[in-house]
Amino acid sequence: MSSLRKPLVSTLCLLLATACGDEEAMPSAPPPPPGVEAKPVAAEDAGVAPLARLVTVKGDVRLERGGKQAPTAGGPLWSGDAVETGADGGATVRFADGRTVEVGPDARFVLSEDASGVVLEVARGLVLSRVPATAAPAQPGTREVQLTILTPFGLTRVGSGQSEVQVDVAQDEGRVEVLLGSVEVVAKNGQSVQASEGQAVSVKTESVTKRVLELAPIQVTVRVSSGRAEWRQKGSARWRTVDKDGEALKPGDAVRVRQGTAMLNLAGSESMLALGNGGELVVEGVSQSGSLDEARVDLLKGELGLVLAPGRSSRVVLPGLLLESQGAARLEVRRTEDGFTVDSRAGDVTLVRGSARESLRAGQRATLQAEGTARVEALARAPLALPSVPGQQVFHRRASEVALSWEEQGEVRVEVASDAEFKRTVLEGVARGGFVNVTAPARGSLYWRVRRADGSEMVRGNASFGPERSSKGELDQLRNRVPEGPEKTTIFFQDKPPAVTFTCEPQSGAASYKVAVYRSGALTQPVAERSAPSPQVPLEAGVLNEGHFVWSITPLTAQGRPVRGGRMNKLELVFDNSVPTLLVTSPREGQRAGARVRVTGMAPVGSQVFVNEKPLVLDSKHRFDTWVSPSGQPPLMVFKISRSGAPDVYTVRTLK
Repeated sequence: MSSLRKPLVSTLCLLLATACGDEEAMPSAPPPPPGVEAKPVAAEDAGVAPLARLVTVKGDVRLERGGKQAPTAGGPLWSGDAVETGADGGATVRFADGRTVEVGPDARFVLSEDASGVVLEVARGLVLSRVPATAAPAQPGTREVQLTILTPFGLTRVGSGQSEVQVDVAQDEGRVEVLLGSVEVVAKNGQSVQASEGQAVSVKTESVTKRVLELAPIQVTVRVSSGRAEWRQKGSARWRTVDKDGEALKPGDAVRVRQGTAMLNLAGSESMLALGNGGELVVEGVSQSGSLDEARVDLLKGELGLVLAPGRSSRVVLPGLLLESQGAARLEVRRTEDGFTVDSRAGDVTLVRGSARESLRAGQRATLQAEGTARVEALARAPLALPSVPGQQVFHRRASEVALSWEEQGEVRVEVASDAEFKRTVLEGVARGGFVNVTAPARGSLYWRVRRADGSEMVRGNASFGPERSSKGELDQLRNRVPEGPEKTTIFFQDKPPAVTFTCEPQSGAASYKVAVYRSGALTQPVAERSAPSPQVPLEAGVLNEGHFVWSITPLTAQGRPVRGGRMNKLELVFDNSVPTLLVTSPREGQRAGARVRVTGMAPVGSQVFVNEKPLVLDSKHRFDTWVSPSGQPPLMVFKISRSGAPDVYTVRTLK
C-alpha cells in the first residue's frame, strides 16, 4: 500500500466510526450481484475500508467491478468501482462525512482517489453533490475528505464546507451550477475560476466561462384537493371559484381557501404547496434552474404546507423569511400576528432572515417574530401513535394527526405514501426522535418505511383509515319483532337493550291494540304499557332490561272495549358480549371535554382495551365504565383494542 493510501484509509475508517476490520461497526452489505466480486482484489488487504456506499437505487442501475458489470441493489463502493444508470435509473452515494452525490439517469462515473482525496470521474450525465451543515468533522490526526469531480472537460473541487453543486456533462461541454457554498472549477488548459452560490460555470476543454445563475419562470397550477377554493387575478377585485381541472396562476394572482385544501403544483418538480382551511396567499413568482426551485409567496393568513421534492434544492421566500432545503422535506408554515411558526415534520432546513442563518432540524418547531432570534423547540408526538407494523385500522370522523413511530433512535430517512408502491408520496425526508406526525386521511391508507443512514431498511408499516361505523341501525335502532304465540321469544342484544315490536294477527272491529309487559313472577304491576292503531305495537329501546318477561296484546274497539282477551306470551332478553368490534357509547363525537371524561362501552371477547394508552378494566361481560383525561388539542380520546394474532384497531373521538 502506498504512503498516500494509508492515511486516507485511516481517515475513512475513523469517519465511518469503525475500527478497520471491525465487521459489527459497519452494516453488512447485500450480497454482490452475479458476476461481480464482493470486494475488489486491490482491497483485500486487511483494514481497507470502502470509499463510499451506494445507499439508494432506483430503476436501472449497474455496478462495474473488476471488468464485470451487473445490476446492483446498493452496497459499499471501493476505488475503481464504476456505477452506470439507465434511462429510468438513479442512485445516491453517501460518503463517510455525510456528504452525498445523487446521480441522474443515463449517467456513468468511476470512483477513485488521489493525493487530494476522493475522485468522482463523471463520463456523462448529471450528478448533484451535497455537503450538509452537519457533516461529520475530521477526527484528530486525520485529514478531511476532499471530493474532486472530474469530467472530460476539467475538474471541480468541492471542499468540506456546506455546499450544493450540480455538474452536468454533455457531449461538448460541462456545466457547473453552484446552489450553495463555493467551489473551484479548473479547465483542462489550466484556467481556474472560483464560483459561489448563484453562479453557473460553462467548462470546455479550452476555456471556463462564469455567469450569474438565471432562474426561469415556471408554471404554477392551483387545484382543489378538498372543499372549496377561490382565486383572483392580479389587479382584479373579483374572486372566482377554482375550476375542477385547476387554474394556471401568474405572478400577483391570489388564492384563498374557504374550506378544505388547495394544492399549488410546480411544473417540472415534485414540490407542492398546500394552502389550508381559511388560508390566503399571493403568488409573487415561481422559477427554476437545473435542480433548484424557488417559490416567492406572501402568506397573508392561515397555514401553508410545503412538500419539497427529493433530489432538488428548494427556496421558499416569504416576507422577511427565506426557507432553504437541500432535498426532501415536509414543512408547515403558519402566519401569526407578528411573524411565523415553522414546523419541520421531516427534513432539515435553514431559516434565513437578513444575514442571519439558523438551522431547523427534523422534528422541531421554530417561532419567529419580527425581531430577535428564532425560538426552537421539539415537536410533540401526536396522541394517536401507530407502531411500524402492517394491517392496522383507524376509525375516525374528522381529520387528525397521527404519529408513525419506530423504536430505534437516531437519524433515519422516512417515506410515507398513500399507495403500497410508494408512488404517491405524502412525506419524505430525514427524521429523528422515533416518529413523524402526518395528517391522517379521512378515507384511504398510509404506507411508510424507515431507512437507516446507510440505506438499509429498518421497519415498515401500514394502516387503513375510515369513518367510525355508527352503531345506529345495528344496535340503537334494532327493532326485534316479537309475535304472539305459544313459543318463547329470545332476543340477544349488545350495547344496550334494543327496541321491540310486539305483533299479532289483525282483529275485525279493532281500532287499537294495547300491550302490557310484566316481569316473570311479578304480574301485579306491568313494567311497560303501550298502545298503537295497528297490530304492531313498538316499545322504544332501553325500556326492557335483561331478564325474563311475559306480555299480552289486547285488541280494543273505538270505545276501548276488548275485542278478545289478551294471551300471555313469553319473552327473554339476553345480553350477548360477542361483539365483533369495539362499541363506544361514551363519549360522543364532538362532546364537550372536561378535565376527565366518562368512557363507557363494550369490547370483543379476548381483547385488551386501552384509551389514551391507559389500560381499561373490563367486567365479566366485557364492558367498561371509567373516567379518563383527554389528550392533545383538540382533545382526543383514542381507544385501542389488541387481540392476539390480529392487528390493532383504533377508534378516535374528537371532543370540543
